[in-house]
Amino acid sequence: MIQKSLVVGIIFLFIVSSVGSIGIRIGYDKELKDLEIKVSEDNPIDHIWPQQGYNQQHIGRSPYSTENNPCVEKWRFPAGDWCEGSPVIAENGSIYFGSSDGYLYAIYPNGTLKWKFKAERGLGEFGCSPAIADDETIYFGTTYGSYIQAVNPNGTSKWKHWVPDIDTSITIGEDGIIYYGYNEGIEARYPNGTVQWEFTTGTFVQSTPVVDDEGIIYFGSHDNYIYAVYPNGTLKWRFQTGDWVHGSPTIGADGTIYCASDDDYLYALYPDNGTQKWKTFIESGMRSSPSVDKNGNLYFGVWANSIYSVYPNGTIRWIFSLRDGDSVWGSTAAISDDGTIYIGNGIDYWMNGEGEIIALNLDGSLKWRKVISDSSTESSPVIGANGDVYICSSSSGSNDVWGHLHAFGSVETNAPPNAPNISGPHEGEIDTYYSFLFSSVDPDYNPVSFFVDWGDGSNSGWTRDYASGEFMRNGNTWHDEGIFTIKAKARDTFGLESNWSYFDVTMPMNRQIIQEQPLLNWFLDRFPLLHKMFVSFLGGD
Repeated sequence: MIQKSLVVGIIFLFIVSSVGSIGIRIGYDKELKDLEIKVSEDNPIDHIWPQQGYNQQHIGRSPYSTENNPCVEKWRFPAGDWCEGSPVIAENGSIYFGSSDGYLYAIYPNGTLKWKFKAERGLGEFGCSPAIADDETIYFGTTYGSYIQAVNPNGTSKWKHWVPDIDTSITIGEDGIIYYGYNEGIEARYPNGTVQWEFTTGTFVQSTPVVDDEGIIYFGSHDNYIYAVYPNGTLKWRFQTGDWVHGSPTIGADGTIYCASDDDYLYALYPDNGTQKWKTFIESGMRSSPSVDKNGNLYFGVWANSIYSVYPNGTIRWIFSLRDGDSVWGSTAAISDDGTIYIGNGIDYWMNGEGEIIALNLDGSLKWRKVISDSSTESSPVIGANGDVYICSSSSGSNDVWGHLHAFGSVETNAPPNAPNISGPHEGEIDTYYSFLFSSVDPDYNPVSFFVDWGDGSNSGWTRDYASGEFMRNGNTWHDEGIFTIKAKARDTFGLESNWSYFDVTMPMNRQIIQEQPLLNWFLDRFPLLHKMFVSFLGGD
């Protein structure tokens, strides 16, 4: 995190100046399309995906099917900094997520901005998510000198209280009580923000609490214990593991408590007395929760480049192997009603590689996967009422954008993107690398990729996807003298292509004459055809 702070500090002014140029979208005045909202018996809160792991037991299973989802990214929304946290979805389809830029974002289902709320600190570290209460209040915690905050559904502040170092998601119980972990234990607050009780472990709690039907709260701590606490804040039992407990518990249909420890084991505990039912070796620790399908099978990713499925009796069903260096860090799997498992993966995580979303069948076979970031994906996917899938990602900032919210799903209509804008130098010297910026606005906000023909027989090929309006930086080195026409076009994720755009570059320019005539230089830059004729007259070709 020190490295990140240095980077952000060095380029803070540049980020602020460039946020407006990346095409943040504000709009969507028409009414939301009616959604058929189904509330699972497992989720007493009347929202589509109100908190981490879907409900207070963190089962990670949605009542909605993604069978008709074409697995295509239909839009991505850019934020001002990393988006390590996970989104949540309200009953009306609004999506909420936080960013390290200190904003809580509210996004319409079409990918346009509803509002954004400036918090006291950054949001969403380590895959943490906000939570939505029955009255539509959004609760979230901030990091590094933390606050617990409540925001009204119109984006105005309801209340806030200082809490040291919140490092978990917010969990809302059936009775509306708010639970979260901080650097000394866990706290419970009433919906009006007053503290109900505090339970101290004496060290960090980065394990998001879960709550069973009797109101018992379960969580892990850095003192190596998994805890059960009564609704009045007193200890029921604790179970000792062999290392820190980063992982958040999950409660099975029969009440079994599932939780992983950094001692490389997944534990199953009896809820009544906290005794061990079984433990299974899983290669490494995990920062997320196991998700549970309709048959009680568990699904989760671990730091050691693997995604697991485990039977309810603790035997391993299958292991989906990731590449060396890959890591599931903070992403809890989302299971759709049709039996598709969605999870985020950090590609070559420790070398700051890329991030992707992976979709698996229940038997562990790959359904599809897509790289969505040049840095990491720690976010947990969530599933909308229409089968859309949402996930956040963090980027390196190399293209002036640090994070996104992504949406995968179908569209009713689609139009091609606009021809790209190209900016960069019009002249230069041979055997020197020159960088150019390309951007294209898609009328449907679909992500776009670019194809650049450099005019010298070389091209970029189709690039990775970028948000509508986001800058893509690419460049070339010309080895011959002459006038070269750069051509670029954009393609949206559904395959529609834009018209070509053109940009002339001269190698080399007769700089002495031009430098002596700044007015002429200004004039020629605005009339490329005359520019080309003038260079030809000077013998530039």
